[in-house]
Amino acid sequence: MSDSDTNHDNDADNGETMALTPEVMAAINQLRQRSELMVSELGRLEVRKMSLVSEINLLNSKASTLLKQEGERLGIPAGAEWRVTPEGNVIVQ
Repeated sequence: MSDSDTNHDNDADNGETMALTPEVMAAINQLRQRSELMVSELGRLEVRKMSLVSEINLLNSKASTLLKQEGERLGIPAGAEWRVTPEGNVIVQ
């Protein structure tokens, strides 16, 4: 194999090699960097979202426990359907 066969700079089809202008290459690199930053930000947002969902689940669990305790305090039979009005009244159905 001759030197000319091994120095193609990843040019598999032996076509003509051309170069981008420095301005275009800089713009492409800037766009790639911005894209990578956005992907990183999405990752951080996804972690934050998971944390918020976990907190919501914890709050819902605490609210359910509190409602169960209040249902027992009020003497509402287990399995009975009931609801709380915005005014704080309990309606057993």
